[in-house]
Amino acid sequence: MLPTPSDNYFFDLLNQSPATTSQLPVLATAERTIKVFPDCIYHSYKSLGLAFCFTAITKPINECDPNDPVLRLNAIDIYNGTTKDGFQTYQGDLPLPCGVTPAMQAHELVSLLGEPNRKGGGGRVPCWIDYKFERGGGLMIQLHGIDWEDRTMGWSSLVLYQ
Repeated sequence: MLPTPSDNYFFDLLNQSPATTSQLPVLATAERTIKVFPDCIYHSYKSLGLAFCFTAITKPINECDPNDPVLRLNAIDIYNGTTKDGFQTYQGDLPLPCGVTPAMQAHELVSLLGEPNRKGGGGRVPCWIDYKFERGGGLMIQLHGIDWEDRTMGWSSLVLYQ
């Protein structure tokens, strides 16, 4: 279990409304794509390598518009490579959570963060590691490879969640 981040910009955004997150200077000139799912609404900034997942706190998601004040930021996806659906690598000035850096390999992530609370994938599915925070929420990191013996695989995305 990891200490809950106390000074990370991204972590501080969790549980904020769309109105608050849309005012962020880093998002001012970026194109936003909105996609509604049965349980959440995503605000994606593909050119920035960021996606914000909002969930509703007082009414069903299908009754919410994308900027509804009852929505709260539940998770942030940060990409470390170009994806098939158009996300670019995050290259912002804000530091990533928990001391993670873009160039880190799997063995460096585990050295930094310790053994994960959960891990999965391998074989046909990319490997992933998941860390819980002491006061709730966590950090899931998707790795590039499918072989757990490959210590040098990098990471492709991380999700900071509540």
